[in-house]
Amino acid sequence: MINASDKQFFLASRLLKEGQIEECINELSLLLIRYPDHGRGNALLGHLYMRHLSNFSLAEECFTKAIRFDPLYPELYYDFAELLIHLEKYTEAIAVLNKGFEIPGIEKEKMLRLFGLVYEKQQNYDQAINYYTDGIIQSMSEAAIKKLQSDIQRCMLKKRI
Repeated sequence: MINASDKQFFLASRLLKEGQIEECINELSLLLIRYPDHGRGNALLGHLYMRHLSNFSLAEECFTKAIRFDPLYPELYYDFAELLIHLEKYTEAIAVLNKGFEIPGIEKEKMLRLFGLVYEKQQNYDQAINYYTDGIIQSMSEAAIKKLQSDIQRCMLKKRI
């Protein structure tokens, strides 16, 4: 049976998908006042801070709470790793990716792409290409494969420059 906190989380998620950012934030605020240890709620709030409000320090704080409260929630690892890569905190990003790789249901090609981004940002293009290639092998999605192929082509271009 779905509990009240999850219903409120699903409502906030739906509001975000519909582009109703302010309403989503309001719903998440209510959720986290009632249930401050709701991991997925903290992860979604971190997502909002990162993607819509560009408040990276609050996003990182939310993701850290989310891992503590709901460490098996796969979506959180993609966003948290992406944030850490953006902030050039590569050691922390790799730690989050390694932990995320152990989570049941995690999409391996997404994680491998993020590993590739870590190494690409550090100009280690061969290592990045290896991760992107492994991502292609793991993927069952045409869209993901095309994205990974584009990542490889970008690295090949950078190597030539």
